[in-house]
Amino acid sequence: MTPVKNCPCGSGNDFGSCCEPIISGQQNALTAEQLMRSRYSAYTIKDSSYLLNSWAEETRPGELDLDADPIQWVGLDIEACEDGGDRDTAGTVTFTARFLSSGHLCLLHEKSRFIKNGDRWYYKDGETHSSTAKVGRNQPCPCGSGKKFKKCCSR
Repeated sequence: MTPVKNCPCGSGNDFGSCCEPIISGQQNALTAEQLMRSRYSAYTIKDSSYLLNSWAEETRPGELDLDADPIQWVGLDIEACEDGGDRDTAGTVTFTARFLSSGHLCLLHEKSRFIKNGDRWYYKDGETHSSTAKVGRNQPCPCGSGKKFKKCCSR
């Protein structure tokens, strides 16, 4: 039996019943927050096709090369949601995503805007800012595992 893998989006659910059905196209995100979580998970598994398909056409980049990106995503915190429910046509999700890059913990803060077209939510754009901090080898790992950084994500 394969062990259940926690969903990268931080929902506490397993990936197979949380973001995977949305990323694979088996179901649509019902809310802007659900789309945000699935997009974060898609970044962690480097699924650029899903990311492009869930991006609003008017702001979508021509391509997205995640294989050239050496960062490791380690956590997502949803801070606020405004509108974006199943009966809305627009909404915002404010979040902080944590990632490691060259031994530094980076925080990406974003207030993302989403639009709904028919029964599908799309990422439109967002206001972002970021910050970095050095993670000490003996500090707790920023992924939330409870292990020391040197025994976890720094490997």
